Parts: sequence; structure tokens; C-alpha cells
Amino acid sequence: MSDLDDALKAIDDAAPGYDKAKAYSDGPVEEVFTSRRVRRLLRDQGVEFETLHGDVVIDAVADKLTVEAITSDTEARTKLIAEVDEANNMAQVRPAVMRRALQLGDSYLSAWPVLDAAGNPVKGKVLISVHSPKAMRVLYDEDEPGTPRVAIQKWVVRTPVGAKRTRVDLLYADRIEHYISLGARSSKAGDFQPYEAEGRDAVEENPYGFPVFHFHGTGLPGEYGTPEHKCFYGTQNKLLKLEIGDMAGVDFNTLPQRLGLRDAGKPGPSPVDDLDEDEFLASPDGQRTSSTTGDRKSKLSSEPGSFWDLEGYRDVKQLDPGSPAVFLDRREAYLREGSVVSKTPLHLFDRTGQIPSGESLKTANEPLDNKSRRRRTAFDPTWRAFYRFVLKILGEDDAPVTLTWAPIESTDKTTKLNQAKQEQEVGVPVGQSLMGLGYKPDDVKRWLDDGDGGLPQRIAMVAQLGTAVGDFASAVAAGLMDQATVQQVITKLVGDVTGPDDDGTG
Repeated sequence: MSDLDDALKAIDDAAPGYDKAKAYSDGPVEEVFTSRRVRRLLRDQGVEFETLHGDVVIDAVADKLTVEAITSDTEARTKLIAEVDEANNMAQVRPAVMRRALQLGDSYLSAWPVLDAAGNPVKGKVLISVHSPKAMRVLYDEDEPGTPRVAIQKWVVRTPVGAKRTRVDLLYADRIEHYISLGARSSKAGDFQPYEAEGRDAVEENPYGFPVFHFHGTGLPGEYGTPEHKCFYGTQNKLLKLEIGDMAGVDFNTLPQRLGLRDAGKPGPSPVDDLDEDEFLASPDGQRTSSTTGDRKSKLSSEPGSFWDLEGYRDVKQLDPGSPAVFLDRREAYLREGSVVSKTPLHLFDRTGQIPSGESLKTANEPLDNKSRRRRTAFDPTWRAFYRFVLKILGEDDAPVTLTWAPIESTDKTTKLNQAKQEQEVGVPVGQSLMGLGYKPDDVKRWLDDGDGGLPQRIAMVAQLGTAVGDFASAVAAGLMDQATVQQVITKLVGDVTGPDDDGTG
């Protein structure tokens, strides 16, 4: 089997899983009914009751994955990255790529030089493209799972006469092969032929290396991701069923079931007189009647203020629906179940209640924070490899790339400041603790360069230095230290406290 056959089969086989993941996030989800009659009635009426919680599970992680800065080993290379980011709107693309990987399991990015009208690369320009896993898939080497063998990109185009054709590109580390379908079919290699465009051959040289980057939540080489909310599918089905039952109860309150009691052996009115016509009394053709021919109508009406002459009945009763608490109590229980299996704090599903704070918030969010940290660990090397590839396109080979991420932990501001203060008291550099609070590295560097960043710590150290000088004087008087040694120690301490001179000479 050829690479084209393998790639076509792989992308087609994976599509249903991506469709299901998107449905449980964006809808619609197919309601599950145990009663065929209820299913028929609700679907015939076009009834849909869907409150999906998949996005809560997805966004709980996605909101914690924020890239604060991307740098290289030189200012020039860092500037190149910033320019490419700005040109490709990467401040919005990056979070969208990671969220799609969480939503569907996989997400792809590719990079290629911007080409001029003659097909030549434009100096300093890189085009970054985002790909859905339904339109792109990477196949890995069976002997070396961490090595991508080929990537397929598949999309639909129209010919000049309006006919639909399928385009396919196979992307390798050294070339790109272009194909177009012969007709409407597009599932096998035999359905395609090589595709040459104006100024480009069917096989295009690739001098940059493998141009596709696969983002997924496991980070394991050669594997594909799992939708973040897949573990919530079962809970979502239960919640939908409760909502449908509860909404059916609302309709029941509007048009309740009624019954009449007759004494044994006492004849009643004609069958037609017994009928109470409502929306659920319908023939297969949709007519509001008990007759398949549509020519029999009830003389009884459900209109407000109407009078029913129920000859022959001893008593009439109404069947009340179940209490809403039956559904709401179960809903809470199922949400707790979903919270546990998805490692998503319960307060994210229901923000109307009391939201924990301080240490309680930290404890409640610990499973989510740990999960988010694993996702960040999985995404980080792919982002670094991607930006190294971008720099390679720009002529900067083997350039190191570092990502600075926003803190994962969910802690209120007061607690964060207290923690930073404690860190500084035990010797953690001021800049490090400020970046730990989420401040951007460029801002922290500017504050420290201005001399303000460590001012509170320096004042505290001056007070400690005064106490130390008194202790040194006592040590000299007791003969435990000589004056020259004390002078050297104090000079060193003063330099550490005050920092370098304004001219930078120290």
C-alpha cells in the first residue's frame, strides 16, 4: 500500500472521533431515549434540550495555558520571532491551537516561506497555517515512533466549470507531493493523479525539513491525543436525559394526563365524546385527531373556561408529574461525578454557589492544576520545535527557543503576594519572584534596570546590616576578628545591598 493510500485511510478513519468530540463540545448531541414513543414525539416536534458542559472541561485547562513570551539566545533572533508572530496574529492563534488540541485531541500547524508572484521566498516573511485534524494528519514511522513519516493535507476545490474535486498534499521532510482527484471519489490512491500548478511541479522540493507540527495532550511520540472532555461524555448523556425528562414534566404541567372513573357496569358516553384532543393526540399524518382519516373530532376541548359534560363518570382525576427535585438532585450528583472523572472543580460548573478562595481554592483546583501542568509539558516542546523551524526558514539554523508560561496555580492575589514575599526573604531573586506572580519578563527587567525592583529588600537589608556592624564591633573588641577582615566583609555587604553604581562600574 502506498503512502497516499495509508494517509487517506488514516484521515478518513479518524474523522468520526473528531466529529463526536466537537458535538460534545459545540453540539448537537444525539439525545438518548429508552422510550421509542417519547423519542418519536419529541423529534416530530423538533424538540431539543441541550446544555452542554464539554466546554467547561476544555476551557478549564485551556485558560491555564498562556504563553507570556518567546525568546531566543540573541535579541536579533527574538525580534525575528516577534515579527513573525505579529504578522501571523499568533497572540490569538496560539491559544486557539492549544484549545483545539484539547477539544478534538489533535491540532496542527505548518510554516512555509511567503512567496512572491514568481514563486520565490520573500526575505524575512513566514506564512503560518492552522489545520484542523479533519483536514490534516501526521503518520509516524513504525520503527521510530517519534519521527513523522508523512503528513496529509486534504481539502475540496472547485474546477472552473464548478465541479468538486479533492486536493491532497503529502508533506515529507524533503519534498511535497501534490495530487487532485479524477472525479468525486477520493478515498483511494487510484482516485487521484499528480497535480501541477502554474510555475510549480507536482513534486516540490522542501529544503527546510518536516513542516508540520502536531499538538496533542499526551506529548508521547508517535501517539495521537484524546479529547479533554471524552471522560465527560457519559455524564453529559445522563444530564441531557434528565433535562429532557424535566422539560417533559413542564409540558405535563401544561397539558396534564387526566382520567375518569365510572361505576362498574355503568355505560359511558360514546368513544368520540371521551376524547380530549391535544398536541399529543395525532395520527401518523400529523392531523390533530384520533382517526387515521382525519374526519373524527372530539367535542371536548382543552381551551380555558370550557365546560365538559362527562355523562356516566363518577369522578375525574389528574396525574401530576414527578417533582422537579427528582431531576435537580440527580443533576447535582451527576455533575459531581463528572467533576471527579474530568478533574474539573465543581465550582466551574456552577458559579452561582460559594466559590472557594485562599487555601480552599488551591486544594479544590489541585487536580486541575496538575492536569494542566501535564498538558503544558506536552505542548511546550512542540512550540519550541515549531519556532526553531520558523527561525530556520529565516536563515537562523539550530537556534534555541525558550517559552515563558503564565503560572498554572489558581491563587488569589493576596496569597500570591505573601508567597512572593516569603520567597524573597529566603533569598529568591526579586526578578524571579515577580515573574512567578505573572509579570512579563520585559516589565520585570525594566523595573530592575530602573533600580526600583529590589528597593524594599534593600531597605530591609540595610537595617540588618546595621545590626551586623554592631556585632562585628563586639567581635573586634573581644579579639575574635581583626579590623581589616571586618572592613572587607562590610565593604562586600554594602556592595550587595546598594547594588552597582549608576555608571554600572560597581
